[in-house]
Amino acid sequence: MKSLQFIFTIAMLSIVGNLLNAQTLSQEQITAIEKAITEEMKVAGIPGVALAIINDNQVVFEKSFGLANSQTKIAMTDSTIFQIASVTKTFTALTILKELKEANIGVHEPIGTVIPGLSPGLSSITFHQLLSHKGGLIEYTNESDRTDIYEFFKNIGDSILFIEPGRVFSYSNMGYALLDLAIEKLSGIEYSEAVERNVIKPLILKNTSFDLYEVASKSLSSGHIWLNGKLTPKINHDEVPLLRAAGGLFSNVQDLERLTKCLMNAGVLDGEQVIDNDIIQLMCQPYSKDIMASGSSYVVHANWPDNAYGYGIIMFNYGKHHFLMNAGGGNHLTYFIYDPETRFSLIIHSNLAWQS
Repeated sequence: MKSLQFIFTIAMLSIVGNLLNAQTLSQEQITAIEKAITEEMKVAGIPGVALAIINDNQVVFEKSFGLANSQTKIAMTDSTIFQIASVTKTFTALTILKELKEANIGVHEPIGTVIPGLSPGLSSITFHQLLSHKGGLIEYTNESDRTDIYEFFKNIGDSILFIEPGRVFSYSNMGYALLDLAIEKLSGIEYSEAVERNVIKPLILKNTSFDLYEVASKSLSSGHIWLNGKLTPKINHDEVPLLRAAGGLFSNVQDLERLTKCLMNAGVLDGEQVIDNDIIQLMCQPYSKDIMASGSSYVVHANWPDNAYGYGIIMFNYGKHHFLMNAGGGNHLTYFIYDPETRFSLIIHSNLAWQS
């Protein structure tokens, strides 16, 4: 099985084609992008792709290809909703930073100041360490576990720590589960409601939700896996409390366009300051440098110069450009990549992550 990394092929094709200097795409550029996508889909057996390109804050390309579901033969469209997996962490980071600011609590404070009753080691981990994947937590991947988050951490205690917090970068969904708990304590409401209040509503994201039943009534792209040599649809979403802050959201290309516009314009969207600029800047610093997340989707860019992780944001350099991004995978791939200097962004969803 081979990870599909054609996203960067398309991104670099756009850049090399002088897209960053163009207000609109030429027909030649459009043809080249469409050809690259359709050829890669054919070679890798990808059922469907949705893609958007923003340049100088304007959507210059938005198109969908193939099928949202290989069995039902429903077509992929620009409004098709899909799992964004770890891109959810960007929403979680925005939410916790807004809640901390409102409570006048710094990111270097320990989570024990907000969540009482945790073991000494867990209580000592700071918000900064959790956000930047330096909490020292063992990864827990039982996707059938319906355990309450607080009860899970109270019962497992310090045995989930494999190293002193702050020592190493270790990509951790469990760290974001602790942030889920902190968000609920700070906001006084459910985690999903807090994300909606702090991010989804201010950005007017009409097709972004944690509720599978809500999005299933719309056009939904199924992830796919190879099962006994056959391409098979699979939605990897089981309402697992421990994983919702790390990867539980559904969204679509059009909503992710609005998210990236907000991020690359210092929190301004539609002429309004919807997220404070200091929060955006706090997210986009290279706290964990030279990350080498072997075995995850982040290995795609792990060898690019100056790669680093901020708070729910990944960054790297390519040529003269400093790109920021996040990515989510599983049975699908979702990426947003942007350059805040040129206001260039690429958003892409593929409903197959692994080539047979």
